[in-house]
Amino acid sequence: MRKNLQELTNKRWFIGLVMGFTFLSGLLISFAGFPILGNIGKPLALPTANSFSRATPAPINKNNPQEGVYNALLLGYGGGNHEGTLLTDSIIVAHVDTNTKKAALISIPRDLWIPGNIKINAAGVNGFQNSSPAVQNVTGLPINYYVAVDFNNFRKLIDNLGGITVSVPKTFDDPFYPIEGEENNTCGMNDAQIFELKNKFGQSGFELEKQFTCRYEHLHFDAGQNVHLDGASALKFVRSRHGDSDFGRSERQFAVLTGILSRLVSLRNVNKIDETVNTLFNMVKTDLNLGTIKTLAQVFGEPGVYKISQIQLTTDNVLKEGYSANGSYVLMPKSGEFDFTGVKNYINTWLQRM
Repeated sequence: MRKNLQELTNKRWFIGLVMGFTFLSGLLISFAGFPILGNIGKPLALPTANSFSRATPAPINKNNPQEGVYNALLLGYGGGNHEGTLLTDSIIVAHVDTNTKKAALISIPRDLWIPGNIKINAAGVNGFQNSSPAVQNVTGLPINYYVAVDFNNFRKLIDNLGGITVSVPKTFDDPFYPIEGEENNTCGMNDAQIFELKNKFGQSGFELEKQFTCRYEHLHFDAGQNVHLDGASALKFVRSRHGDSDFGRSERQFAVLTGILSRLVSLRNVNKIDETVNTLFNMVKTDLNLGTIKTLAQVFGEPGVYKISQIQLTTDNVLKEGYSANGSYVLMPKSGEFDFTGVKNYINTWLQRM
């Protein structure tokens, strides 16, 4: 009886832990790689000195004055050595209210124009901790913690999970998804032909790039499909830019988050808590520590009782399209440049209605 009780406690603890990472480590969202499948049946490693099981529960910071309410900033960035490697393609605030057992994922479009005359996706290029005050200024939500993950680790997570199943929210068709490593492929054209194309379409830009069709692959997904995605396919699914819009991309990101959580819960193994958390923790950039994660897992409790909502900031509600002084496409509040009063009120109204 005691053994069964302990197993139940461990299972609830693990699900709570998954929930904590889902909301606060982003995309579990730590997009972490965790080799569940490959290690089933293998002897368990002893916990290390800095392992999750040995961590002492640590206090949660008091950035949020509301008791029992927590906000985490979840960031996805490209990584690697190319230009713009630290620009955040995915910006989501995970809002958790342990009092009402309600949670929300709030998507912030990367092209949002903010004070400093930059897009919000550039707020963290000198340190992801700088993204937190920028997002707080837009949403009015005090940010407790941030979690940032690059897309290479996202791909590893999906593959180590054995893939995920995703429900496609809307049909999209992208004939110009860039093939990695083909950026400079001339597609069989000689210098004279390339010179002619540059005279016609300009020295750079997407119209010129589209002429090099061998650099791209065609992506297509139909709404309502339940598709099984490996890491590479899931990355394409969330990053595709030409099939719809940034708002469509945020819907796809939500769909992938749901798929990751479902897969994690289906593969949960109570004997792998240390391995899981330590692997996740080592694959992200965050101001969380293992002790705080342990406290959050306890505070969140049973995840099954939470009602989860999705909130998108779009041109259908509080934003409008525009251009910066240098001609870049940007999004701004309908209430005026840098006036986020309407955005804050919209989010607050949503949260009150949940």
